[in-house]
Amino acid sequence: MKVKEVYEFLDSYAPFAQQDEFDNSGLLIGDENSTVKGICLCLDITNAVIKEAVSHRANLIISHHPVIFDPLKCLEAGTPTYELAKHKLSAICMHTNADMAEYGVTDIMIELLGFDKSDEVLEPVLSDGKGYGKVCELPIPTRAASLAESCRDAFDCAVVRYSDTDRTITKVAVCSGAGGSAISHAVKAGCDAFITGDIKHSQWIEAQTHDLCLIDAGHFHTENILCNYLCGILSRKFHDIEIFTAQNSKDPCAYII
Repeated sequence: MKVKEVYEFLDSYAPFAQQDEFDNSGLLIGDENSTVKGICLCLDITNAVIKEAVSHRANLIISHHPVIFDPLKCLEAGTPTYELAKHKLSAICMHTNADMAEYGVTDIMIELLGFDKSDEVLEPVLSDGKGYGKVCELPIPTRAASLAESCRDAFDCAVVRYSDTDRTITKVAVCSGAGGSAISHAVKAGCDAFITGDIKHSQWIEAQTHDLCLIDAGHFHTENILCNYLCGILSRKFHDIEIFTAQNSKDPCAYII
């Protein structure tokens, strides 16, 4: 099996041509004609992930965040890009194309939360209506604290931050990663709550102004969930090699609670 076969399969799930214009998804490092000996999945390609992949003799790493985002002016020893090249590893990165795919990262969040599947896109980006986030109607109304607890349990978070409100919550926007800029879309859609990550101070104030329950479940925790999903679909497709989610694909932050 060649790297290009894995790339083509991933492209059928989340077309690389549908990535956002600012993005850099695709085969970023390696040779599409090299033989795949094993596949390691992660959110970010770090030196620890690369070391783990090498120890498992996996020569293809698939990540959500691009290992090359801004243009490189040098290949510095000790950086992940250098280490990938040094160990002759290939890297396929699936960023915004996986966010906007049919059953993309937000849809995985929705399933883990136990919400009904939604086709209402929060922030359309592409000409076909695809974009970031979804809007969900809850079958049973809830309150802010209960919804925050559900997020903690669904995404296995160490910490969940939320803004309280007296509103009964029946309509919720969900967006993986750093979705704070879409608060206005959640308000416009008539949502009572918005679940995302990486919320800035000004965005908390914006949510407070609109009496919106805003939940920050963490950038890592709302996106690392893609790894196990990809591991599952790849394992069903390619049976003869080891495919695994890196143990070192973990939250880079520590918390005191």
